[in-house]
Amino acid sequence: MGSLSSPGIGSGLNVNQLVSQLVAAERAPSDSRIARQEANARADLAAFGQVRGALSALQAAANALDGAGGSVGRRTVVQANAGFSASASNSTALGRYSIEVRSLATAHKLQSAAPGVSESADLGTGTISFTVGSDTFNVSLGPSTTLAQLRDAINTATRGRGLSATIVRGDSGSVLVLNAATSGTAGAISLPPTTTGSIAGFIAGLSVTTPAANAEVRIDGVTRTSSSNRLTDAIAGVTLDLSRAETGTAYALDIAADNVGVRAAVQSFIGAYNSALGTLRTVSAVNPATGSAAALAGDSAVRGVQAQLRGLIGGAFAELSALGIRSSKDGSLTLDAARLDETLAVNPSAVSALFDKGNLGSVGARLGAQLQGAVEPNTGLFEARTKALNERMRGLQADRERLDARMSRIEEGYRRQFTALDGLVAQLQSTQSFLTRELARLPGASS
Repeated sequence: MGSLSSPGIGSGLNVNQLVSQLVAAERAPSDSRIARQEANARADLAAFGQVRGALSALQAAANALDGAGGSVGRRTVVQANAGFSASASNSTALGRYSIEVRSLATAHKLQSAAPGVSESADLGTGTISFTVGSDTFNVSLGPSTTLAQLRDAINTATRGRGLSATIVRGDSGSVLVLNAATSGTAGAISLPPTTTGSIAGFIAGLSVTTPAANAEVRIDGVTRTSSSNRLTDAIAGVTLDLSRAETGTAYALDIAADNVGVRAAVQSFIGAYNSALGTLRTVSAVNPATGSAAALAGDSAVRGVQAQLRGLIGGAFAELSALGIRSSKDGSLTLDAARLDETLAVNPSAVSALFDKGNLGSVGARLGAQLQGAVEPNTGLFEARTKALNERMRGLQADRERLDARMSRIEEGYRRQFTALDGLVAQLQSTQSFLTRELARLPGASS
């Protein structure tokens, strides 16, 4: 827009200041209105964000009580000094077991004759036959095979077939060690008498350092063997990890109920519910004494969600009370942990059943439907309100841009007017000066 190069030089007026003040005065009402509406929209957006966050947390806490999260867990108690540890799934039957670890599973290991040989020594040539379990394979060697070449040839031929070779270096020489990949008798290494060539003498010197053996346990007098020291199906739902054998001595394993997890999940739900109610109150609060009101005071959506939540909890008073969930005068919830434990002792699935979303009449199903209707992305009630507010913010930004354009035009108009005024005043001042000089020349004018 145009401006005076030296505005006010003719009239002596501060044209820039006058124009700025006139434009500011004309802009102020619209600017104030837009700013106020923007502030209100931002406050509403922030409040809706708080509400959505609180309700989403409540939704997650309620979902955690549906299924395993709401089911009584299991804890294992192993007698001191036992040669095993144990874990149990939530579906494991409660009970006590007497367990004797008679032997551990070990992987077969063979070693060449001590004290060993030089790694550069020629061990010979030929073909070695190996059997691991039911798998038989041959290793063919070239002439003048060293210990390292023998190791590498075995590893190349047996890769992925349950056998590996390595070298152990001692003070007097090195030995070849063959290791079975899996423990138990099924992974045993054998050397059929079909090895040929000069390497046969070296192979004949291999001896067993660790036998291939299965684990053996007795559970309540019933014997069970395993190729592994981890037994996952000896007792339904229980995993046993064997660490030490002690033949003739049995140790107790107790499978007991564990309410800690479900109690924590219920407490988390109560905390999320109380937080959601608190957030709804805060964003819709009105202070009668000062007349101030929170961003969403009087909002129908907030009032509706509040009423639905309190109505649902109130309608399920008996069921929740049986779980030790109590309602206070202000609508918040508290937990009587002892009452919850009593109920779970009789009915371990009481919590998961109450919050089972698959049961349309359950608290979990009804609460889930309410919360989904409020916070579901793209279709939820608060999502729609948030989209409308964001659209409102874009509209206000467009209003501000139009206001800026209008103020620019008005400023240009003021500057044109003051430019003309400044020029007129300059002309009048010039005429005044001319007339003053001419009058001073008239006869009789005082000097």
